[in-house]
Amino acid sequence: MSFLILFLIIIGLLFATAYITKRRFGVLGLALAAGAMLGNLWVGNLTPLIAQAGIVLVKPPLESVVLAALILLPALLLLSSGPSYKAQTQRFIGAGAFAVLAAALLLEPLGSALVIDGVGQPVYDFFVRNHVIIITVCLILAIFDLLMTKSPKAHHKDHKE
Repeated sequence: MSFLILFLIIIGLLFATAYITKRRFGVLGLALAAGAMLGNLWVGNLTPLIAQAGIVLVKPPLESVVLAALILLPALLLLSSGPSYKAQTQRFIGAGAFAVLAAALLLEPLGSALVIDGVGQPVYDFFVRNHVIIITVCLILAIFDLLMTKSPKAHHKDHKE
């Protein structure tokens, strides 16, 4: 399968999932960042354990699949709960930012797992050239989004003695 087609499918699925669940980008974006950090720390140790358990992949390499799973897992777990958007515009922007950040963080495992050719090469090169900027801007947006999240107000009952 072409890199570009798979890349667009992944972006589309992540966008649709975030949009449908209405989850705020701040929480999801920082979960993706945590997943990327966990992936870099644990992919070397987990891949041999998974291979010893009998799961063997050649195409795509098992290490790429494990890394992609570690990157996405924290955010996917948080899709079921947490703060959500009310407005359509916010949902659209948040889901888009989530999909773009995930795509930028998944470049390494996707690049090593797939043959990049033809039309996909310029897209891949664009993300490789600009992934630091994309990730930085998205994480700043995620932090800003968290700052804009209003926590529920606690109801205090007056105790009269």
